[in-house]
Amino acid sequence: MATVATPAMLAFARNWENAIASAEFSGIVGDRAHARTGGYHISREDQPGWNYSVQLPEDKRGASNWASAVDMSMNAADMRLVTSRLLASAKDPHDPRLDPVREFFGTLDGRTVTGWDCYHGRPSSSDTSHLWHVHVSFLRQHADNAAALAAVLDVILGKPATGAPPTPTPQPQPSYPAWPGRHLSYTPGRATMNGQDVRTWQQRMSARGWSIGVDGWYGPQSASVCRAFQSEKSLGVDGIVGPITWAAAWTAPVT
Repeated sequence: MATVATPAMLAFARNWENAIASAEFSGIVGDRAHARTGGYHISREDQPGWNYSVQLPEDKRGASNWASAVDMSMNAADMRLVTSRLLASAKDPHDPRLDPVREFFGTLDGRTVTGWDCYHGRPSSSDTSHLWHVHVSFLRQHADNAAALAAVLDVILGKPATGAPPTPTPQPQPSYPAWPGRHLSYTPGRATMNGQDVRTWQQRMSARGWSIGVDGWYGPQSASVCRAFQSEKSLGVDGIVGPITWAAAWTAPVT
């Protein structure tokens, strides 16, 4: 049986074992324990044509004598951690590091097998043996790609993805009411503007010490107070409460 593992696969398994203290090979690619099970643990040429592990284009392009799966036993805490890292990466559309992976299995709670079909982007599950070890299988085309396998190991070890969109920095929110989105203005001969936004601004100006009626109507008195305030704060003097004048009512020093 041609169950040869590529040097890249062997290095992947060895580096995983060395990096996590509790990790121990429970099924290295091509071992006797998996010789009759089919799937990615044995070579393509040893599979019947209907086996799922030889159906995909990336498997057909892989060398026939490459097995492409690793099983790694770990303690319960590491099982949970590694499984959760693999799941998070598989579900992250901005993290391409699991692109070479066909599927993986593990457990998050020690009772239920959890897995993911990375090729089709959907959950997958397998037998209870994966309560005791994490299984990772690769599309055969990628089984000798050391860089691709190293990226998968980075996921297993919890290293952040490079090139992922940065987490947005939260922007400080104003400590005052948002500008209502309309310019408060007064024009003789036209309908007087009114509303809660006018009242809010009038209340703020009154609290600052200006003599202004708080009635929700932006009439000549409000426009006059606005012009005086704009002049005092070196703003454009037009008697209109736009976003700058509105913000200044809360942020400019009271003088």
